[in-house]
Amino acid sequence: MNRPLLKFFLPLLIISSAAMAQTEYGETTKSRLFFGGDFRVTASTMGSLIDLGPIAGYNINPYLSVAAGPSYLFYSERIAPGKSFRLNFYGGRMLLRLRPLPERLPGLFLQAEGQMINSATYLYDPNTMTDIVKRSWAPYALAGIGFRQPAGENAFFTIALLFNFREDASVYSLLNGSPLTYKVGYIFGLF
Repeated sequence: MNRPLLKFFLPLLIISSAAMAQTEYGETTKSRLFFGGDFRVTASTMGSLIDLGPIAGYNINPYLSVAAGPSYLFYSERIAPGKSFRLNFYGGRMLLRLRPLPERLPGLFLQAEGQMINSATYLYDPNTMTDIVKRSWAPYALAGIGFRQPAGENAFFTIALLFNFREDASVYSLLNGSPLTYKVGYIFGLF
């Protein structure tokens, strides 16, 4: 297995196995499971961005949740009439949500997220006068603040403002034009 992938998924396995062993207040393990995801869509006359991230997670206690899932981003930019530049990014992510004051501010949460994204880089080959596509994996760390609003029994709408700590020519920096990104989502418990 690729070393960056191992560094990404090994902590996830350790956290999820520890989380599955814990239950409190007489609740069952399956009642603490939740599913959902977040998305972001940006469109203009110059291009568009679609960011999808389904998740499956576990509420360890009233203050702490862990989740993981795949991540997909599609970016399209119009460079000339009838001609556009398109990129696909994919990978996986794990996140940690902390509710510091669930009694006083029940909707507030802090989120830390780690992602491994496979991105495409276009390199110009002067011999063939064409672009060569090279794909590579890169880790991303995001953290920020969010709010969740109840949307029925055991379901919530979420919105989060996250800061990208890898401010270089990375996926999020190129797509956002800023180290800040937002995510809107929905989570629900099945049990």
